[in-house]
Amino acid sequence: MDFGRAFNYVFNDPEWVKKILLGGLISLIPLIGGFVVYGYTLEIVRRVYTAESNPLPEWDDFGGYLSQGFLLWIAMIVWFLPVSILIGCIAGALAAAGGATGDDAAVAISTIAAIGLFSVLFLVILVWAVLFLPIITGRFAVERSFGSMFQFSEILAEVRQTGVGTLLLLMVLYLVAGFVGQLGFVLCLVGVIFTSFYSNIVIAHGAGQIYRRARGLPPLPPAGQATTF
Repeated sequence: MDFGRAFNYVFNDPEWVKKILLGGLISLIPLIGGFVVYGYTLEIVRRVYTAESNPLPEWDDFGGYLSQGFLLWIAMIVWFLPVSILIGCIAGALAAAGGATGDDAAVAISTIAAIGLFSVLFLVILVWAVLFLPIITGRFAVERSFGSMFQFSEILAEVRQTGVGTLLLLMVLYLVAGFVGQLGFVLCLVGVIFTSFYSNIVIAHGAGQIYRRARGLPPLPPAGQATTF
């Protein structure tokens, strides 16, 4: 994965300041802003996959970004539903076990057990996200079909094609981009709106690179060089 390119390709767009500012402001729109940003980053994933020369899309398809982002959000809920149900069942069982006895010691033991189990489940969720989210995001960005995010045999094949090591590199990119996103707090409290949006763009570029690998495509060519499929 080309980490440097994920972070600096934004600045190749002569209008990057305007697009980042618009993205940050749109993310503040109640209820729908996050969905629009999801849809915008999906377009970035698609463009990275196809190695198109224009690094940043225009903000000219608000409705399309909104609908695509909403569908991706629904798919992520479905993908995480099994783990969420498991967490809910364990939490309910532990609460019932501790409350049934009314014993302070039993409550303490249940609390410790809950913390341990939730720590394990957090790791499960993290691994689940690292392995599958980049692939289902890439599939939806490229195929533009809601059903493509639930073609499980194809998704598993693409996870194997990508390799766990490469997917873990994307997790590192997530962490670094998240740190950059929080720099807005240091610069100015308002600035985090724009640095967070920038971090989303960085992650989208990384996901696009990952999905190229998942489909067996070569690494991105040098900037400005055309790619044929």
